[in-house]
This record gives sequence, C-alpha cells and structure tokens, in this order.
Amino acid sequence: MRTAAALFLCFMALWITPVVAETDSSVGITQKTYDAITSIQELLDAEQWGEAQQEILALLERRLNGSERAHALNMLGYTYFNDNDYDRALASFLEALEQPGLPPSQVRALLTTTSQVCLAAERYPEAEKYALELLSLEAAHPQPQSQIVLAQAYMGMEEWQKAVDPLKKALQMQIDAGAKPRENWMLMLSSVYYALEDYESMRDILYEMVELYPAEKYLINLAALHGQLGDTDKQLALIESLLDEERLEKSYHLMSLVNLFLAKGMPYKAADLLQREMESGRVETTRQNLEMQSQAWYLAGEEDRAIPPLEQAAALTGDGELYLRVARLYMDSYAWQPAEKAARKSLEIGGLRDEGSAWLVVGMALARGDQLDGARRAFVEAAAHEKSAQWAEQWLRFVDTEQKRIAALTVQ
Repeated sequence: MRTAAALFLCFMALWITPVVAETDSSVGITQKTYDAITSIQELLDAEQWGEAQQEILALLERRLNGSERAHALNMLGYTYFNDNDYDRALASFLEALEQPGLPPSQVRALLTTTSQVCLAAERYPEAEKYALELLSLEAAHPQPQSQIVLAQAYMGMEEWQKAVDPLKKALQMQIDAGAKPRENWMLMLSSVYYALEDYESMRDILYEMVELYPAEKYLINLAALHGQLGDTDKQLALIESLLDEERLEKSYHLMSLVNLFLAKGMPYKAADLLQREMESGRVETTRQNLEMQSQAWYLAGEEDRAIPPLEQAAALTGDGELYLRVARLYMDSYAWQPAEKAARKSLEIGGLRDEGSAWLVVGMALARGDQLDGARRAFVEAAAHEKSAQWAEQWLRFVDTEQKRIAALTVQ
C-alpha cells in the first residue's frame, strides 16, 4: 500500500496552499491546519493508519474552512479505503465534496477519487454518475483518465457498447497529444470488442497493439482471432512466424500449433514439432502427446517413425492396449517378431477390451514368420473369444492348408 499512499499524498499536495492567518476563508489553508495536515501525511506515509485516523478525527473537531475540512475528510476517506471500508470511505469523500468554496482542482480530484472508490466497491452506477460529473467539469480540457473511469463503470455494468466510446476517446486524446496510447487501455478496448463479439474491430486493435507493443501474447491472441474468423491461413502464418523467430515458448502455444498443423493437413510438421519440443523439454512427454506424435507420423506416411513414440507411451503407462496398438503398427511394417513380442506383452499385462484380438496378432505374426505350430496355438486361443472367433477360424483353415501343403512337399 506504500505506493498507493504516495500517489494519494501527491494528489493532496496539489491542493494545499497555506495562508498566513486563521480566517474563515475557503480559498486556502491556514498555517496551523497546514502543519497538522503535514503531520498526518507523515503518519500516512509511514502506514501508521490508526494514529493517522485519530489525528484526522481530532482535526475535524476544530473550526475549519471548507477547503481545510475537505482535505481532512479526504484523508479520512483514504484511511477507510485502506481498510477496505468502502462505505465509510465514500461517505467521507462525498462529505468533502459538499464543502463550500472548493477550488475546481480540488473538486476534480475528489470526483476522481470518489468514482475510483465506487469502482473498487463495485458500485458501478455511482461510478458512472461521478465520472460524468467529472467529465462535465473538464469540458474545456477533458482528461483521458476520466474517460477511462467512465469506461470501467460501463464495463462493470457489462454495458459493453457504452464502454467503446470513452475508451476510443481516451486513446485518441493520447494520440492527439503526441503520446503513445497506453497498452492497458488498448487491451481494455480489445476485451470490450471481444465481449461484443465484434471480432473484426478486435482484430484491428490487436494489429495496432502488435505494432506498438510486439509482445508474444498479442500475436498469439491475434492468431487465435484469425482462427475465430475462419482465416486459418493467417492464423498459421502468424504462429509459424513466432516459432521461426524463437518467440513461441509456452507449451500451450506450441501444442496449439501442433493441433493447427494437424487441422491443416500437415501431419509431418505436427509430428516433427512435437518430437523436437518434447526432446527440448518445453512440451511435457505425456501419454497423450506421445500418442499424438505417433498418430501424426502415421498420417504423414511415416509408419516406422510412428512406432517409437507409441512404444514409449506404452512403457510409460504400462497399458496393455497401447502395447497391442504397437503390435499392430509392427504388423503394418512387416516386422513379425517385434509384433509378436508386443502382442504377448499386452496379454501379459492384461486388462484388454478384446483379448482375442491380441491372440490374433500373435498368430498372424507367427504365421507370417512361417511358425505354423505356434500360430495354430494362438489362433485356437483367439477362437475362444466371440469377437475374434470368425477371423481365428479363417486363419486356422489357412494354417491347416499350409501345413498340408508343406507335408505334401515333404513326402515328394
């Protein structure tokens, strides 16, 4: 709270103009009151809230002119605000505003504080009211910060369309003054457009933000927005540019690019990126990611490269179903012995949805490797399971035929 205290005291310092004699004038502050306020300021700066509050209450017991009482009430309101007692804080600030003869600068400062406390207390209609009063006072010299307070009040009430105009005005005021538009204000406008589902306007403000504040997060948001608008080519181009510039580092963003590659029919790029990022440690080596990598290699026509990540996932989890899938990939690659081994591993682990299909793979691998006796035993096991019985019987007839053919050749 020390920074907040310092800012608050800076505001107060702008109001304080000591005068030499004690009078009932409302145009300044007497030396005696000035000294008291200075002492209270020191307590506030030291974050001695209780002592400061007692001093302020004692000061308010004195005969004070309007400006002096407003200062004291403003400080009292701040102590309540520091205690998160927004009701009493607002009561103090509003009483300060009611004091007679306040100079315009003091009224503006009090309205600013009051509207901001209303925002903190989530009393948005009141925040709107005081922000509008403040803007009315500033008609000749409008301040962008006042427009922002009004916009925040509308955002709090979820009146998104009303928030657009003050936000745009505040940003334009900064541009007209030759200043760089504030990043957080631009972000607020972007979020308002998002709430309005005005994605085209949101895209435009994000492009401006990327120019002024070229942060990775804004490029990512812009890419996602292009995806929302159905322009996946631009989405992909933006994310790939970040990857090429080595600015894409977060796992979530890297996985978004992997999924985008897959959606765009680029499985090779998806698999290659996933492999590199898991090896680097920026993407976690999980079952899900390993399965995705295997699938991507397979879709890319790289069947042999699809096997190692799936084997790693199987070893990582000890899942029999994964070992059975590994076995099938080996069968696709005509690697009969590894296929048999993986299928038997799946049976050893157990918990298969269809044990018969694993026995089928064992049998087919052995049959392809001309180990017909072992194949027959495996197909007999498979035939005992309803789902695989029909295929197993066909393979058994094949094995019988082969064994008879071989026997006939032997006799000859």
